[in-house]
Amino acid sequence: MAHIHIGKKIKEVLGESGLSVIEFAAKINRTRDVVYKIFGKENIDTALLQKISIVLEHDFFNYYSQQFPIVKESGKTGYVKKDDLVTSMGKDMQAMKKKMAEMEEKYEMLQKLSRFQEEKIKRLEKKDKK
Repeated sequence: MAHIHIGKKIKEVLGESGLSVIEFAAKINRTRDVVYKIFGKENIDTALLQKISIVLEHDFFNYYSQQFPIVKESGKTGYVKKDDLVTSMGKDMQAMKKKMAEMEEKYEMLQKLSRFQEEKIKRLEKKDKK
């Protein structure tokens, strides 16, 4: 897993946000000096990171969850990149959509067949009454 310097990420996102350091400091209930110290930190308290994420409307926790353990088909635990998992899920979703479309087509065909049989039964019943 790649090394993350969270302070640099926060500084980068703050720069894109349009907030000044002073405005940002006020919103997270810290001083301007503390904010500059945060920019230099490689690690940060999760409660503070949550507050920063909310203020900057940015999920900083996502940087840490790019890889996470999953159980592979073999039963062994391994690490899979989140992007790979999303790609795999997308492929699975497409396959499910295709299967669903096939099932809907078969369902429509069964409905038509059922209506045809009902009509045939009604015609036979009419013939028997005559």
